[in-house]
Amino acid sequence: MKNVLSYHGPVNIDLVSFMANYMKEVVNAEQAVTKRLFKVFIELAQNVSLYSAHSKKGWKPSEEMNRGIGWLQVDENEGDFTVASGNLIRKEHGNILQRNCDEINMLEEDELRELKRKTRNQADVRDVGAHIGLIHTGLISGNPLNVEISPIDDNHSFFRISVKIDKIINN
Repeated sequence: MKNVLSYHGPVNIDLVSFMANYMKEVVNAEQAVTKRLFKVFIELAQNVSLYSAHSKKGWKPSEEMNRGIGWLQVDENEGDFTVASGNLIRKEHGNILQRNCDEINMLEEDELRELKRKTRNQADVRDVGAHIGLIHTGLISGNPLNVEISPIDDNHSFFRISVKIDKIINN
């Protein structure tokens, strides 16, 4: 296994853009594989940025938006890449995330596409941003979402997700 990228701290669009450009320089794979790798990386980075229970105000006084704090990692293995992230979540979100990921892992591609459409149509009813992102990650990767949720204290858990991107695409 070769580590391509590791980061821990606040995540914002400028940082994600920098890391994606860095990966373009160091990742040597077919264009279709690289495209999937970047899409999954962006989804997981966005989840940390938007949904981490641990956040920090922007560095500039004009930046009002919080940046989620967490970690991102990309590893290269013989037959695949692994993209992983982790961040603090509110404890009550743990069961929902686990249930969503279990559902995503049980569905075939066409069923995932239908779930994504159905979830998007419910967007006015509830916040479905993270759920759609996880569904999209499952669709892009074509592999299961590996999830670990570990209790931290009475209010928080730690959410870790890793996803494989195969170096050989069969479709």
